Amino acid sequence: MDLSPRILGTGLAKQLRERASAPLLRIGSDVFDRDALAHVHCFNFIAAAHLDRALRELGVKSTRDVFERIPPSAFALPQIGAISLAVLGAAFEARGIGGAAPLEAWVRRHALAGDSRGKDPLVTFTTIKHREAAAAKAERRTRKQIKRARRQQAHGLRLARFHKAS
Repeated sequence: MDLSPRILGTGLAKQLRERASAPLLRIGSDVFDRDALAHVHCFNFIAAAHLDRALRELGVKSTRDVFERIPPSAFALPQIGAISLAVLGAAFEARGIGGAAPLEAWVRRHALAGDSRGKDPLVTFTTIKHREAAAAKAERRTRKQIKRARRQQAHGLRLARFHKAS
């Protein structure tokens, strides 16, 4: 790419050169720049930045660590979507992890072994995110019900004490 300092300005040309060579995705000790991802036909750089943030929060050691230890449901986070998982699949592919279909291998590795319905454990990431959201909603509902019951019980005890004192 022609980054003419005469046209763009020295500061902007330098900034664009640095951005082009800077690491785009860090997965623990593994670092991917734009060229490394482009070699596996991945050009979703914004999704890679979102994935980078999520992986830092998860505290992973390497790409292999993600493949072996982190389940797909751990990525059911805001700003992480199917495109970010495609970038993760490209990272698996760039490191030669997971064979010909690394995302499928990763999901199969972390899927429940005994699916009682006898169906294929592979589901879309959207389904995984919806299931995680539903589970979180059910947990919040349960906590609210418990809180309400405790509050009602405490109120009953206070009324009983008040009526005894009167």
